[in-house]
Amino acid sequence: MQTFTYPLFFRILYRYGNIPVTIIFLIYLVPAVLFLDKNLLYMIPIVALLLLIYYTNKRYLYLYKIIPYKITADDEKMYCTDFIFSKREFTIYYSDIALLKGGIFEGKLNGLMIINDGRNKTTIGFYPRLKNIKELQKILLNRVNKPVYDAVVEKINKRNKKD
Repeated sequence: MQTFTYPLFFRILYRYGNIPVTIIFLIYLVPAVLFLDKNLLYMIPIVALLLLIYYTNKRYLYLYKIIPYKITADDEKMYCTDFIFSKREFTIYYSDIALLKGGIFEGKLNGLMIINDGRNKTTIGFYPRLKNIKELQKILLNRVNKPVYDAVVEKINKRNKKD
């Protein structure tokens, strides 16, 4: 049984990174709103900043739902725990995994990797900053069903042919 967690810096970044970004956007928003009565042209940065705040926080809310900060893997299943703002725990059997996408599963070096449990309709994600991530990827690829493995290999081959 192996346990995979994030280093402290990335735990903080993935949990609370939206807070300083939102504060910075709000600081820029204040002067634009104050000068709005002098020139309606300031409406453009106001709308742009509000959209940035919305999409940044929407993305973080999505990440809060799917990223476990502790993954424990054994020979037949994975235990996903330590979700932010939640005491949820998921057990995903390798035989139930219906989809692996993103990151290395699509031939990219970085990016969010997503595991979809077809039987329980559960989705979890993780970033390549997990400690010993290559071992987790190897476990997943060695233990998923053949059609899922073949789909991942096909995506990687398509990506390599483009480059």
